[in-house]
Amino acid sequence: MKRKHSLCLIVLTILLFLPGCRGSKNPKPVDIYPEEDVCETCRMLITDQRFAAEFITKRGKVKKFDDPICMIRYFDLSRKLHLGITPEDVAAYFVKDYYDKKWVNVKKATFVKANIVTVMGFGVACFRDRAKAIAFAKEHNGKILKFDDLWGLYKEANVVARVVIKNGIMTPHVVEVNYNDIVEIVAETEDDKVYHVTIKGYEDVATFAEIKKGHPRQIRFTANKPGRDFAFIDKDTGKVLGKFWVKGGHFKEEEKKL
Repeated sequence: MKRKHSLCLIVLTILLFLPGCRGSKNPKPVDIYPEEDVCETCRMLITDQRFAAEFITKRGKVKKFDDPICMIRYFDLSRKLHLGITPEDVAAYFVKDYYDKKWVNVKKATFVKANIVTVMGFGVACFRDRAKAIAFAKEHNGKILKFDDLWGLYKEANVVARVVIKNGIMTPHVVEVNYNDIVEIVAETEDDKVYHVTIKGYEDVATFAEIKKGHPRQIRFTANKPGRDFAFIDKDTGKVLGKFWVKGGHFKEEEKKL
């Protein structure tokens, strides 16, 4: 009996010092396993370590994300679905450094919002080294931010659309939105081809990360240019996969042409 009691004490001691364990005052980040771990918000596989993020609650729960903004979006999801986790429950937030893909506490990180292709289309990269962040921002026409600033970047989308590409054809063939809508589009493929897709006319803000079977990708942007001349383009072949229409925002003469 005494030996069994000693063994239990040893096991309890080990558990107390595991990363992210319950009650830890200095929680440590937990590894993310590509192709296995799924984002808690969008349920997509976490495949690009440059943008991964996670938080650890005061009770030791670990929540993993494919993008720092997805991590922030999670709290809206938690509220809507009554999941019971609020920012007040979090002990620490961690993000991956864009270059070395190692964890950094958000308190020590510098963030850049730039015109870059990211997994979820938010255009946010994280850096341990502030000088590297500043250089990156200059190169990519970006803006330096703190973690607290990220909470103001996310606004709920007016339009959420899902498109499926198969054999070079997109379904639905047309995504139609209104002028100045905040748009989220998730694209996936049902064939074995790898697609590199952009929306012609919105290339700077609406270019998907690599789309392949089992790995849907998302873009998010404001439809601030009206018209029916925009299209989903396969960047490798130049082929039009589908149409993107933005209604409104026209002079009356232009409206008559549509």
